[in-house]
Amino acid sequence: MEEILQTQSGETIVPPLLDRTWKRILFGLFIVAAPIFNFSFIELMKPEWQDGRFISYIYISLLPEASLAFFPLLLYAILSYLLVLWDGEQFADSLIIRLGIYGGTLLALQYSILSLIATFSLSPAVLVVVLAYGAPLILPKLYLWLKPKWDKLFERRRLVAILIPLILIALALWGFFFVLAIIGIAAPFWAFLLALQTTRWLLKYYETSFSFTQGFGILTWFSAYAFALRFNILKMFELYNALPTEPPNCYIATAAAQGHPHFVGSQEVRLANGKSMRVNRQLQRLKAAEIAWMGVSAPSHRRMRHLYDVIGKQLAKHIQNPILADVAFFLLIPVEWISFFVLQLIVPEIQFMSERLYRS
Repeated sequence: MEEILQTQSGETIVPPLLDRTWKRILFGLFIVAAPIFNFSFIELMKPEWQDGRFISYIYISLLPEASLAFFPLLLYAILSYLLVLWDGEQFADSLIIRLGIYGGTLLALQYSILSLIATFSLSPAVLVVVLAYGAPLILPKLYLWLKPKWDKLFERRRLVAILIPLILIALALWGFFFVLAIIGIAAPFWAFLLALQTTRWLLKYYETSFSFTQGFGILTWFSAYAFALRFNILKMFELYNALPTEPPNCYIATAAAQGHPHFVGSQEVRLANGKSMRVNRQLQRLKAAEIAWMGVSAPSHRRMRHLYDVIGKQLAKHIQNPILADVAFFLLIPVEWISFFVLQLIVPEIQFMSERLYRS
């Protein structure tokens, strides 16, 4: 497989990302995995009810079921990119393949922007996400700067060479799910950077003139894109309108929050839909633990939620006075403390995030 192209003037052209076999494999795998990571993360952030927030529409527009019409365009882009990785000299000559890569670059940019907007509802994570977006631009230069210093340090202190990898492993395990979430958000932007590099190379060496065939191809792609965008918008409103109009309850914890305010620590809050409810820290923490459970294992959470919707609703019906609510609050304290303690070890910012639940 030829990996070096030559222009008519004899200039040597090395296609981007084709200079090493391991790069072709790595970037090929990432381009395939990036949409899966992003769609999986967004699925976990799907709003549970019609909360009236603009950001909820963004989340829904990014869901796989709302993006179905974009899938053919995504698949077209991924296959085009993989073919150029496989043999740039052969496939870069094809206008059909080049259009697939150009279109994939635009789609990756679209999902990069929308995913970044979506993260602004997670205030503590915004800075981390911004850093994750810039990681492909910063980390290579940082590595080149640190490598000589690390080498000297490891030569002098062998103990450091042992401890640092252990610390890194511990941090990796500690932040495993958080890192996956960040990758899920940043994946479209990283894919955009890869596609943009290939697009620039193709535009420089292959788009030397503009023909009727190129114009027709561009018009066809944008027609397909317009159809996919229309489907996405209509599906977004359909999915949003299908959501419950009320937030799903932690039935027992919600009932427990109806106890004596000074004992259960509850206060009246106004929801985004204009209605009011009594909320305390226990309810917020248990809801945060449930959301985290949904993120770790959506299937098991779904099954348990169906069971709880039946049992919890029946138990909550019997908690009809402040004294019984106080008792329920007291019985839930061990569950609250244990679940929240474990959750805080994984996500230190969970206290701040939980305080925003059930707030307008």
